[in-house]
Amino acid sequence: MKTLRILLVGGLLVLAAFVLPAQTAQKSQEVVDLTGSTASVKEITVMNDGYTFIPSEITVNLGDTVRITFQNTGGVHDWVLDEFNVATPVFRGKKSETVEFVADKVGTFEYYCSVANHRALGMWGTFIVKD
Repeated sequence: MKTLRILLVGGLLVLAAFVLPAQTAQKSQEVVDLTGSTASVKEITVMNDGYTFIPSEITVNLGDTVRITFQNTGGVHDWVLDEFNVATPVFRGKKSETVEFVADKVGTFEYYCSVANHRALGMWGTFIVKD
C-alpha cells in the first residue's frame, strides 16, 4: 500500500511538471498589451471558449483606434463594451463580427456577453486604457 501511495504521489508530481507550465503559457496568451504597438489601428481578435473570453484582458493607449473582431466559436453570444458605446450583434457560433472605436477615456472597463446570464457565468474580460 505504501508503494502504491508513493507511485501515485510521484505520478502526480510528474503530471504537475507538464501541466502547470502549459497552463501558465495559456494564461499569458489571455492578456494582450498593445501599448507598444505603432499600428494606426490596434486590431484584436477575441474568441469565446464556452463562457470565457480569450483574451481576458486587453490594454491599449489613450487615443488608440481599436478594432475588435469577436469570433464566436459556439453558442449564441455578443461582445459589449458599454463605456465606449460598442457592441456586436447577438449571433450564433462559427461566425465573427467586428466593432471599431477610439479609446478616448483612461481607465479599466469590463467587456462582456449580454446574453442571458452569460456574464454571471464568467463571460467577461477587462479592457484597460493607459494614459
